[in-house]
Amino acid sequence: MIYIANLYNRFINQIRTDMRGLSFSPDDFNLLIRTVNQELYDDFLDEFETDISNTDSLAFFKIHSYNIPLTASGSVAVGNLPSDYYRMIGKPMILDSDDIERRVDIITDLEDAERQEDYLTQASATHPTCTIGGIDGSSNVQIRVRPNTIATIYLDYMRAFRTGGIPYIPFLDYYTNDTTKVITLLAETATPYNLTAGYTYRDGTPGGVAVTVTSLTRDLYWNEGDVPALIGKLMKHAGFQIPDEMLVQGGVAEEIKNT
Repeated sequence: MIYIANLYNRFINQIRTDMRGLSFSPDDFNLLIRTVNQELYDDFLDEFETDISNTDSLAFFKIHSYNIPLTASGSVAVGNLPSDYYRMIGKPMILDSDDIERRVDIITDLEDAERQEDYLTQASATHPTCTIGGIDGSSNVQIRVRPNTIATIYLDYMRAFRTGGIPYIPFLDYYTNDTTKVITLLAETATPYNLTAGYTYRDGTPGGVAVTVTSLTRDLYWNEGDVPALIGKLMKHAGFQIPDEMLVQGGVAEEIKNT
């Protein structure tokens, strides 16, 4: 895990070399970190398990042997993908009547139609197939399996940045000293903070007697070795936002180096 407050401070130290000081506030940082976080995830997925470093970095996001109950609907058996589904790993699996594992071919709808036209290539309990797509009445994305006699399918997948179906968004919360304007960064915790007089919370709430705030900080689920890649991406996007061509070039160079 990477503490987002530490990442922010290291990022500020990095761009301080161009004499910007603390010109990049936590609010500016929060606008970028969501995009950068998703970009890094997609970069790792593009190089999925090409080396052990990639495997380690993605370990937190892997879900194995998730079982999906299926219901026969016409010629297919239909089930709902998990709410945090992002990308499949390998091939799904079923257990046949003898509890033998059978891998399921993931095919396109076009290929499904072509294969079903020929009895030699039609799906069977020994060689099942599935397609991904379509939604139910609650907008859940579905998986459709042939033949329709299959009751359960198991899949390994990469989960999206979600917890309990809620999108996971890295965030850095803080409050400010009214006199010195010094910012205090808050840790990720469910324990409320006592906000005393003379301080103002990020959303404008003034401190006082019995005033408490609950931190909305969300840390990042990456390894310490991924920090240089995150900082490189932050530098590039910060250069676009400020704007500053030198900062963009520096960020791109960092990305290339870490890639």
